[in-house]
Amino acid sequence: MKIYKVVLALLSLLIAPMTWAQNTARVTIIAPEGMNQKVSLTAERVRFHETLGMGLADTEFDNLGVVDLSTQKSGVFDVELDKPTLVRMTLPPSGAGGSSEGRTHILYLKPGDNLTVKLNNDRGLEFSGSSAAYQQFLRDYYRENHYQYLPAFSYKPTQVDNQAILKQSDSLQQLRRTRYNEFKSSASVDKEFDAYVQATSMTEPYLLQALVMDRDMRKNRPVKLTPDQQKKLTELTLQNFKPLPDEALMNQTYRNELRNWIQLQAAQGGQASTEGQNTMSAQAIEKAYQLTQEKLKDYPRQREYLSTYWLNQATTVFPTTQTARTLLAEYKKSYPQSQQIAYFEKWLNTKDQLKNGTMAPDVTLMGVDSTPISISSLRGNPMILAFAFNLKQHEPSLKALEESHKDKVNFVYVSVAPGIPFTTWKQYAEARPGVMHLWASEKAVQELKEKYAITHGHPFVLIDAQGRIANRWIPMGFPESKTLQAELDRVAGR
Repeated sequence: MKIYKVVLALLSLLIAPMTWAQNTARVTIIAPEGMNQKVSLTAERVRFHETLGMGLADTEFDNLGVVDLSTQKSGVFDVELDKPTLVRMTLPPSGAGGSSEGRTHILYLKPGDNLTVKLNNDRGLEFSGSSAAYQQFLRDYYRENHYQYLPAFSYKPTQVDNQAILKQSDSLQQLRRTRYNEFKSSASVDKEFDAYVQATSMTEPYLLQALVMDRDMRKNRPVKLTPDQQKKLTELTLQNFKPLPDEALMNQTYRNELRNWIQLQAAQGGQASTEGQNTMSAQAIEKAYQLTQEKLKDYPRQREYLSTYWLNQATTVFPTTQTARTLLAEYKKSYPQSQQIAYFEKWLNTKDQLKNGTMAPDVTLMGVDSTPISISSLRGNPMILAFAFNLKQHEPSLKALEESHKDKVNFVYVSVAPGIPFTTWKQYAEARPGVMHLWASEKAVQELKEKYAITHGHPFVLIDAQGRIANRWIPMGFPESKTLQAELDRVAGR
């Protein structure tokens, strides 16, 4: 029996490293002696996760680290993977005496890969090891996105007519097809890589055409397109986009165009949203959800991806919860095991509690002098809470309202900007009469998320003199929020 247990223990020790290796890809970066260059790797993982101000984001960018090749000859990155993943290899400008331009290369990695990337003096790349053929093909024929080809195509942003780049795009498309057929005849191509290449080849040509057409229509001026002009651009997606296998979700441009393809069909003949020019109406989102079930019935992963996306839109964009609860009921039936259900229910319950006339939830924040200040302690005058997701956000556009509502409404700017420490933030907190600046710690930001459902689209909360919510759902507006101005006039008694 003892011998049996010892054998089992030895087997477990042998199997564990093998399992770890199978779920890991190793990337080794090497460079010539004395090369002044840093290299960073970022994995692009397609999965929904909670993001401040947005609800759910569909892509998680996992920073894998940085290697400084000026101080060491090589660097090793071990990337944990459960499926093929795109990794961005970024070479920033190398500084004095080096290249002034940054570059980003796409690597295609699979669990178990062992890849070596040799960086030459001209910052060109050579590959060896498993999956080297994939990297060489991407290096030669596919850049990070179609916009990176514009300088090579002699695109001039100040020029109206850029039709010449379309011929070069067509030539590139033909070259890619020829080389890819040659590549497939000499190498075994997996379905994820094939879907990525097919997705890029489908979307890039008509997106470049849309770019050229849009500039020609506007004559290089910041003017609004007519309905007929907008329809012509819309038709490029409706006519050219076709659903590809579920593995194409790896491609970011494909995901964008998949959403756009359904959204354009849902918005046809529909009403515009009152929330903003670029926001879908509640009716359009419900229609988009249903079209997703119909158009993508043979693509289960894409159907779940888009169903989650539309439900997130309904949950975070609209002041009321009716549309989101309707979609959530259907979502639960289709995806009862989804990890996102608890998130949606929590968000909607929070929104239901933020009704006009209810007491504003209390959260303790920090003043410029490091004094703890609670929201409840600011009662006495009506106030507007403005959640700022970056330094001094909202302040330039609200200064006129500050002046016109002086002594009537207090303006309270609450910094929820991630990654900005208190000592940095307070340097930008400009003292003005009737204005207060508050800083939220990570713990306070979490409280604000749970109690106020803070979003980029609705960053303002109007609170009356008694501390009750007067309006939680004031849209951002551009270049100014007319709703905010009207609501401020109301609480100021105008």
